[in-house]
Amino acid sequence: MNSIKIENEYNFKTNDQIIYNYWKKKKYFNSLPDNRLSYVVIMPPPNITGVLHMGHILNNTIQDVLTRKARLEGFNTCWIPGLDHASIATEHKLITELKKKGISKEKIGLKRFLKLATKWKIKYSQTIIKQLKQIGCSCDWQRLKFSLDDNFSKSVNKIFLKLYKDGYLYKNYGIVNWDTKTQTALSNEEIQYKMCLVKLYYIKYKIKNDKKKNYIIVATRRPETIFADTALCVNPTDKRYLKYINKKVIVPISYKEIPIIADNYVDKTFGSGCVKITPAHDYNDKLIAERHNLEIINLIDKNGTLNKSGLDFAGKSVKNARIKIIDFLKTNNYLVKIKEYNSQIGYSERSNAEVEQLLSSQWFLKMNLLVKKALHNIHQKDIIKLYPKKIKKKIKDWFINLKDWNISRQLWWGHRIPECYKTDKVEVLDTWFSAWIWPIVIFNGIMNNHNHNNELQYYYPITELVTGDDILFFWVIRMIIAGFFFLKKKPFKNIYFNGIVKDSNRLKMSKSLGNSPNINKIFNKYGADSVRCGILIMAPIGKDMVFNPDTFLIGNKIKKKIWNAFKLILTFNLTPQKHKPNLEINNYLFSWIKNKFYLLVKLINKLFKKYKLSKVLIIIYNFFKKDFCSLFLESTKRINSYNLTYSFFKKISKLFRNILIIFHPFIPFITEYIWSLLKIKKNIFHNKKPLLIQKWPTEKKLNLNILNEFKRINQIIFQIRKFRSKYKISNQIKLLVFCNNKNSNQIKTNLLILLGNLKTIKCFKTKNKNYKKYYTFILDDEIYLIKRPKEIFDRKKIKHELSYYKNYLDKIIFKLKTSSFLKKAPKQIINLEKQKQMYCLNKIKLLKFQLNKN
Repeated sequence: MNSIKIENEYNFKTNDQIIYNYWKKKKYFNSLPDNRLSYVVIMPPPNITGVLHMGHILNNTIQDVLTRKARLEGFNTCWIPGLDHASIATEHKLITELKKKGISKEKIGLKRFLKLATKWKIKYSQTIIKQLKQIGCSCDWQRLKFSLDDNFSKSVNKIFLKLYKDGYLYKNYGIVNWDTKTQTALSNEEIQYKMCLVKLYYIKYKIKNDKKKNYIIVATRRPETIFADTALCVNPTDKRYLKYINKKVIVPISYKEIPIIADNYVDKTFGSGCVKITPAHDYNDKLIAERHNLEIINLIDKNGTLNKSGLDFAGKSVKNARIKIIDFLKTNNYLVKIKEYNSQIGYSERSNAEVEQLLSSQWFLKMNLLVKKALHNIHQKDIIKLYPKKIKKKIKDWFINLKDWNISRQLWWGHRIPECYKTDKVEVLDTWFSAWIWPIVIFNGIMNNHNHNNELQYYYPITELVTGDDILFFWVIRMIIAGFFFLKKKPFKNIYFNGIVKDSNRLKMSKSLGNSPNINKIFNKYGADSVRCGILIMAPIGKDMVFNPDTFLIGNKIKKKIWNAFKLILTFNLTPQKHKPNLEINNYLFSWIKNKFYLLVKLINKLFKKYKLSKVLIIIYNFFKKDFCSLFLESTKRINSYNLTYSFFKKISKLFRNILIIFHPFIPFITEYIWSLLKIKKNIFHNKKPLLIQKWPTEKKLNLNILNEFKRINQIIFQIRKFRSKYKISNQIKLLVFCNNKNSNQIKTNLLILLGNLKTIKCFKTKNKNYKKYYTFILDDEIYLIKRPKEIFDRKKIKHELSYYKNYLDKIIFKLKTSSFLKKAPKQIINLEKQKQMYCLNKIKLLKFQLNKN
């Protein structure tokens, strides 16, 4: 075995690319329907607005881990990659680039703008795909989809026409959410609400023809919309204002007359209890206007400036107009006071502009008619498994507060409104209107949803969707609705919502904020395997995480440990083994590590089903580091002095290969490389199947006796090491150990002698021993003694320690007898208290034993 030359460390900069190209060349990622069970994953398509951020790395690493494990389990895996055209975000990026050159999209025209957008798409698609391959994504690249592909366009047109024909789509002139920066309508889900400190202005409106010159005070956050006021409104039960209902007031600045009306909508406890009604720029105000037949005055233009209705303030931005109007109101004694309060303000999710509410003609989808079947299947039948389960409540709340979906956007980049329904202005459909049919279109299920669509029949529904809950409402729920509506089937079997990656300020990492570290630099510094390990260890199931690059160093440690273990295995010499005791110990050791391994397989299979990938990786690594390397390999090396029989080496090699298999989904590159060297020929991949298509270890019946025996051996060795540390005794010095029970298992005794570097283990009778000279520890009914250096026996100290543990035990017992604690505390907390109880009992037993024998 020594003839193989191995580098000091794995060279990821050279080998990762070679390995990935080999996998791709051999088409190991490709999938076609066959007689195996399918395992289908769809990639949430990244936007073509730039490079990937750490959130994408986490999400795609999780998908790849699940896909690679399924492939090892024998499934026909089909992971479909994709890219999204992202109408608002991409157009905003392009407009920003044009502005830098002093050009507008209107100046270059629609045709040139779309050519520019296509070039942008090609450039960033290549960058994103390259980064996904760097991570190690084992996608079926021949199935790569783009949301503006021809088949997507045809599918989107088809469902638009069907929905319109069936009465689900309608056009309406009404209040919409408007992004003044990108100058397009937004759906409710495209708004991010931020808690802001805002000002409430108290303004006097004079009552018309009032001899006493009385006035009503109106509290408003938006004095700049005063020109669009068409009424003041009070609550009909508010006694302060009953005498003013149906009278008229004079609007400051415009000096227009408007009525005072009463409506139950008004909260009489907020502000002054009197509000101004601006129907063109507030959804609720428009509802009031419709109930009371009020005039509607449009004041704010699409670009966020006041139009001619703003009189002398026309052409000013909303923000600047507000400042000037407040100055006027102060000067002319209309402003009573200003108060500050906290309020949720809506901002565009893409441009970060404060959202305006404007009147506009838009297309809407009647959601209430579509959601019934989806809601029933999610909450009553539970046929789509959601992880973590708490997400179900969020979905239920969304359905309760559901509004019709505004699907039209005043943009140039995207799916155009079908020709027969176009207006003079250029309009496209909401990005999510193509995204909600993504699971169907990738198998051509809109254009061909008949039984002879073999791919749809074989691959649908999708096995796994892994995504962040930040697009739960944008995308996930709508895909579920679309699946049940268009195909009468659930689109997914399982949906796992991974946590959101945040920066040090706890802000979500995103392309728009630019707060993600440079992905290329990170890969060049650490390599894909380390990055995958680090990002997974940072991300417990479904919880948000704060990015910390130091976790990539843990990935480096895992790689180094595997590499060094591989090098150690190669140092063993293959010779005949004649010494029988060593042969028996070898077999005993191997029986233990093999059972420990299959116990691990059983555990991680359960954890995989719960998507606890972070925990799986940590458990595998702990087994590998502590059990396989520190105990098994090191013990084998010491016992056999690097000389092993061929048959025993073969056992070790097979076990090591199985360990590589369970590591592979997490760290695919180094495990594949080591796999290729285990049976090296002239060529690195000569005549052997690669690791990624091997078989996942099957669960086997466990020998619990040997696992329990070895647990006891570990406990004894721990105490021996503790003794050496306490008395600063070198590991080279052999110790004499006494035990009150004679161990009938000579192999176990011999192993203890070897692992603990003992002279021997002698049996003693409890009554005939002078315990003052010995270090003592008790494991159940077994008492162990190790002769210690001379020291003063401190009876007072031991009594004090005994008193402490008795008091501590009383507290634990009291807690475990308290019914409220047992009802409310999680199971793991109760189990922890029980473990503390056992520890205290053993400690008290040992301390009493020391007092009685000294």
